[in-house]
Amino acid sequence: MNTRLAVAVILAISLLAAACGGDGDATSTPTSPAAQPDAAPVVDQFISAANGGDVDRLRALFAEDARFDRAGALFDGRDDIIDRFLEPDVIDPGGRYRETGRRVQNGRLVVSFVFDTGSGGQERFTYAFLIRDGRIQEVVGRYAS
Repeated sequence: MNTRLAVAVILAISLLAAACGGDGDATSTPTSPAAQPDAAPVVDQFISAANGGDVDRLRALFAEDARFDRAGALFDGRDDIIDRFLEPDVIDPGGRYRETGRRVQNGRLVVSFVFDTGSGGQERFTYAFLIRDGRIQEVVGRYAS
């Protein structure tokens, strides 16, 4: 393969990967990691509130216009996230988040979880949190293999 063709192939692959969002953990315009110095404490509060069944505290952690993408199921707005997802699918059945790792990727705090469903099952997934002004603005959730 000649050098120009090799460079063109590498460039095409890079552009395709960027257009596809890399590994799929984030769908919005990335922000720099430094733009989210308050992400870790907010995520810690999210885990604590969810595991403690504290719906009011959870609601207070989300921005009013927040968005939650649960592996393609979209919830728009704080009340939609709480009322149609977190309360019926996490809080009411007694589900519990168990964190297994964290990293910063594409300006988001990506947290890996094992989720105990409350009925004996488990799910593995990541949540990529976008925090703005101390509130959860967006979460992109993806199942882990």
